[in-house]
This record gives sequence, structure tokens and C-alpha cells, in this order.
Amino acid sequence: MGRSNSESSNPVSAVTTSFRAKARKRTAHACEACRMRKSRCDGQQPCGWCTENDVDCVYGRQPPMGAAQGQGKSDKILETVLRMDALLNSIHENLRDPQRLLSDRSSYSPRLISETTPSDRDFDRVANASLPSHVSATEDLLSSVLAQPFPSLLEQFRPIFLLESKRQSLPFQGCFTRSPSFTREETSRLLASYQATMNFCYPVLCKATLDTVFDRVQSGFSNNSCEDCLALLVLALGAASELVKYTSSEDDYRSFDSRQQQRELSTMATVCFDEALKLLSVAYMEVSTISAQCVFLSALFCSFLQRPLQTWTYLTMAATKCRSLIAYGTGSSDFEDDECIRRIFWSCYIIESDLISELSHLPQTGVAEVESQTPLPGPLRTHTSNPETESSALFFLSCISIRRLLNRVHHLLYAPETHKSPSSVISESKHNMIAELDHQLVLWRETLPEFLQFEVDERGIGGRLGVGVVECGNQHAAFLRQRYLACKSVIYRPYVEVVLRHGEIVHSRETIESAAKCLSASCFHIVYLRSFSQTVMIDTWICSLSMTSTMFILLASLQNPSLRQVLARHNIVEFGTHLQRLITSWIGIVPNKSPSIEQSVRLIAEIDGLIRRSL
Repeated sequence: MGRSNSESSNPVSAVTTSFRAKARKRTAHACEACRMRKSRCDGQQPCGWCTENDVDCVYGRQPPMGAAQGQGKSDKILETVLRMDALLNSIHENLRDPQRLLSDRSSYSPRLISETTPSDRDFDRVANASLPSHVSATEDLLSSVLAQPFPSLLEQFRPIFLLESKRQSLPFQGCFTRSPSFTREETSRLLASYQATMNFCYPVLCKATLDTVFDRVQSGFSNNSCEDCLALLVLALGAASELVKYTSSEDDYRSFDSRQQQRELSTMATVCFDEALKLLSVAYMEVSTISAQCVFLSALFCSFLQRPLQTWTYLTMAATKCRSLIAYGTGSSDFEDDECIRRIFWSCYIIESDLISELSHLPQTGVAEVESQTPLPGPLRTHTSNPETESSALFFLSCISIRRLLNRVHHLLYAPETHKSPSSVISESKHNMIAELDHQLVLWRETLPEFLQFEVDERGIGGRLGVGVVECGNQHAAFLRQRYLACKSVIYRPYVEVVLRHGEIVHSRETIESAAKCLSASCFHIVYLRSFSQTVMIDTWICSLSMTSTMFILLASLQNPSLRQVLARHNIVEFGTHLQRLITSWIGIVPNKSPSIEQSVRLIAEIDGLIRRSL
């Protein structure tokens, strides 16, 4: 009552409005007193510390200017932070009190509201978007009963951890008597490439730090310090970013000049990383913002080298430093140091979640356990222009929010104790859970800023390669569309598995339609895949495994008449060739190819052959 028609018809407004009236459990910015004390603020009005110490609690003032001139809080970024914060928290309230959905979402079907609610213990387990043991990885699929009709796949598959752990160590290019030197033009070009690629997707360095890097490079790396290590890592990632551009360009990709430039960039990136590794022990011994940046950038470069276990090793150290500095403070009077640490924390959260999604038994860093108590990223000047700084921050927030939702999907739907049910139908409580998670995904998409909006033909019509493909306005929106499609397919995969595990019975129309949502999202996940910079630089390993499991789901679904009819809308015979071409080009840019990625390419080729014989 009393809610306007426009408010009630807008689900995003409904969710956001309901949370504005509640005290947030974490805050995107601190009150003035807590900010000055460099302590955590609970976001209450007044906050707990100010109440206890009888201090006026004031919000909304700008951070100190001067050295941070022009870096005041952007209203647009802050508004988006609060909106996404409320959106992601809403899943907790909906799971605890599903009856509230009836009042907040009039379009929600009463049938989706079950009288069975999650226990308090279950609710506490998902209070943080953690990713514990689950059964949704590629290894789980290829070792399940669904793979038994395809012995050729079982014969080829080897455990991913075993393949990566037996891999040769990182080769050094040799010992150098002096550090590499760069002209001003080369330095500017590599820094610009780093800015456009790495510091846009994982914006953990402020513009002032990058200006210092430029000066450090020109001075010749004379101090053997963390600052030198950081400068070398930025140059290595800048050269790698330049190298990645060739994978997305069809023009003169194989010409002599192009190959020569790629060799030079590859050597430049490797030499800089080798030199940085010599100084990394200094960063290991320190606990500071710059040491955390050094270790995190080392993890990013190992991701570029397609080495998941080495990435995890550096990521663990970076996350440990972040948790310590967040708990005890950086000891710096510059608010940018605190913001950089929070951004490294959330970057570790995203990348670790991707690794754990396929290697669930790796020891976790603990960032997921405390993510709900850690403030989301705030304003930080990372680029020369304000629009680019703002776009980077909004894209980063969008990546964090979809990764948190993906973690909850894996946690709620694929926990070992609940997933392997012999039932031939989806239970009412699980059906409700899937509907709620899908609703959260829809809300996430609707809250995206305009420049990150994307289109998807939800019906699955026009999913043929090169036909009816809706291109995005930029690669960052296209990358988020891939995340969206991956999340949607995982949300609805339980319906596909029920149909395949119990193919002897006639399933309801609702079950088949829900399975069709998974299959359509899976097809579009393949159709829309391109050589996005972030995918090639950081996500080649996880993407190759994801595509393997996606292709396997399509192959298994072809064996069921009802699901086969759904797949008839897509020209899946082209998918295998498309994926092999893309992934092969990605692994060709680094030396010492990943054995698990090469295995994925072989499995995709085998699945492609089985699909062609099934049609």
C-alpha cells in the first residue's frame, strides 16, 4: 500500500527500496569519524562506534583533497555500489523469508513459494558467497554416470591437478647483468596497454602509482626494491596485453612482420617477469600495499602463462597480505592505499573462485569467508580520464556481483549432500531455489550500467554461428554476457541432469522447458565466445574447461529425444570447430602449453566427432 505503480512494476526498484529501509550489514563508505580513524564502519545511522563514544556520526563528506585532488566520491559509482550491494544481499533475505517475495514481486507465481524454508544453519553457510566442495566441475561431469555411454572420453581424460602438478617449472630466460631498459615511447606504450586491459578489468593500481612506475622505468631499476618489482611486473603485463591483441585481430595475423612483433613482445614480457621474480622475495617479506600489489600482479602474469597452480600460489600470498592489512590497517594516511587493498581483495576473490570452481579441493585463501564483511570497491582514480576511471569501477563491480551469484549457485545447487539425489523429479524446495536464483540473475542484468548492457535471444532461435548474432557495444559488455550465460546454464542444469539420469520416464512439460533454458544458454555461451582481452589474458584455462563441460552437456542431451528436439534450434555441428580454433589460438601465444588446456582441446574435438555421428 502506498507504493506507486512505477515502483511496484519495477523489480529492481522494489528490491532496492526494500533494502534502503534496512540497516546494511556492510557499507560502501565509512562515516567521517571512522574514516579518519581508519577503522571499519558498520554503515548504521549513527554507526556503532559513534554511538558507543557519543560522537556525531556524519556521512557524505568528500575524502581529503590535495594529493588526491579530483578523486572525490562519484555519485554515480556510489549509487551503483549501493544498488548492487542491496541486490546481492536480497538473496539472503529471500531465502530466509520467502513469503516476502509475495509482497515484493506480484508477478511471482505462488506455486514457487514453498512452505519448506532453508534452516538457519543452511542460511549461515551462504551468508558469505563462498565456494566449498561441489559437484559441478568438468571432472565431476566426466566421471558421472552421464559419461558412461562415451568410453572414448573416459579413456582420454586425466585428472586436471595431476596434469598441472607434473608440469615443468617456469623457465628463466637466463641471468642478466643489468635490468632491461626502455625508451620513453616504449614505456608509454606498455603502460597504456596495461591501463587499457589489466587495470581496467582488475583496477588495483591508482594513476599516481602508474606515474611513479614510469619514472622508475626511466631511472633504470636501481634500488632492487618493491617499487622496481612492481614496475617490471606492470611492463610484463603491458607487453602481454599487447601480445593478446593479435589473437583478436584477423588482419595480417600470420604475416612475417606480425610474427616478428609477437616474438619481440613475448621476449619482452618474459624478460621483465624474470627480472621481477628476482625481486619478489622483497615483496614476500613485506606486508604493505605495494608488496600485495607485486604478488597479485605475479598471479595475473601466471594466469596469462596459463598456469593455474602457480596463479593459486601467488594469489594465496596476495590474499593473506590483504586480509592482514584490512584487519589492522595499512598504516598509511593516504586513503588510496586502503582502497587499493580492498580492490586486490576482491580481485583475489574473483580469480580464486574461478580456480576453485574446477579444482574444488585446493586450500582456499579465506577471502570468500569474509567477503560479506569487506566493503565493496569505492572511488579510486585509476585512469587519466574520469569517464574511463568510472567505467572501470562499474565493470569491476559488475564482475564481483556476478561471481558472488555464481558462487551461491554452486553452493546451493551442487553441494555433494544435496545434488546426488536419486529422485526422478526436482523437489519443490529445489525448484523454488532455482527460480529465486534465476530471478537474482535477471535483476543483476537489469542493474548493469548502460554501457555494459547486452542482448541475448532467450528463445534460442538464431543461435547459428554468424547468423542472428547480436554483437555488444564493447568487449566488456560481451564478457559480462558470457558470465551471464554461464550462470544461467548452471542454474538450470539440474533439470537436464534429471532428464538424462531418468530417460526412461516421461517428464513434465515444465521440466523440459527448464532444461531447454540450460541448453539454450549453453549454446549461446559457445556462439558468443570471442577472443576478449580478459578471457585470453586471465581466463583461458577456466574457459577451456567450461567449454569442455558445455560441449559434453550438449552431447549427452542429444541422446534424449525431448532434449534433442530442443537442440534442433541450434547448428551445434559448428560449435566444436569454432571452439578449437579459438582455444588453439589462445594457447599459441605462450610457451610451454598447459597440458590441461591441451586435453580440453582434444576432448572438445572428440565430443565434436561424437556429436556429428549422433546427428
